[in-house]
Amino acid sequence: MILTLKLPMQGPLKYINSYLIKSSNDNGVLIDTGLPTQEDMLMLTNYLKNYGFPKIVIVTHYHPDHIGLVRLFKDSLVIIHEKELEYINYLMDDSYENEMKKYFILNGFPEDIVNRIFRNKNRFYEIINGVNFTTIKDNEEIKVDNEERIKVLWTPGHTMGHICLQYKDYLFCGDHILPDVTPNVSLLREEDNPLRNYLTSLERIKELKIKQIYPAHGEPFSNVSERVEEIKEHHRRRLEEILKIIERKGKANGYEIAMNISWYKKWDELSNFDKQLAMGETLAHIKYLLEEGIIREIKIGNSIYYTKSS
Repeated sequence: MILTLKLPMQGPLKYINSYLIKSSNDNGVLIDTGLPTQEDMLMLTNYLKNYGFPKIVIVTHYHPDHIGLVRLFKDSLVIIHEKELEYINYLMDDSYENEMKKYFILNGFPEDIVNRIFRNKNRFYEIINGVNFTTIKDNEEIKVDNEERIKVLWTPGHTMGHICLQYKDYLFCGDHILPDVTPNVSLLREEDNPLRNYLTSLERIKELKIKQIYPAHGEPFSNVSERVEEIKEHHRRRLEEILKIIERKGKANGYEIAMNISWYKKWDELSNFDKQLAMGETLAHIKYLLEEGIIREIKIGNSIYYTKSS
């Protein structure tokens, strides 16, 4: 039995789906926990009073709406992909903040905006403090009961250690594929190529024989191949748009490119949080174009600029 627990969140997504799998011997498995808010905590605990607290909790990735209430389950087996825990440890280290601030500023992003973005480390520490995570690898299986298994599929892109979970012919996909919006793909470390990883992960899911996808946001859907192609087309158009901006300007830094992309609002109307997402996504697409050899990087003074390859 699959139960959907809709936990509220602010913003256009409105809620996160936390899923509870109840097996024949009553060993529940919870997938994602909701935000670290009083409202989500009360709703989640009330749900679980009726159905029982799970013995296993699986988090698809580290974002607060998925891992935010994980401290409620200190007596449960809390599972996360090994790459995601590795990134969490990096995120908690001062070197992460210093490296990413430097990289964003080199790309022309204003220092005051960058400083506002990288200031949530202490809050994240409060979310996970005291939790003993059990790490898992790609293709490993988690027992639901004596007969049923959940297969772990490593799908990097949205985050480095994002996982989807295959249960029978159903897929719990976290934020990897959403029915109504395109998941954010941001550059989280300078040396990574998250967009390439994401596109590869999309193809992996497309090849599965899945009856229905259960996303973290939105309603379940079954048109997997069609949705994958729609998302791939979105990124193709975004890459094309960035290339046209660079061609028009001759050379441009990351901030200039981000400001000229057609977001859902004008740049000046975006919140600081949305600017953070836009900046990360811009840099992810730039990194993809760089590694494909379509553009090249030039350094002028204390800034990095991008121009079309000869």
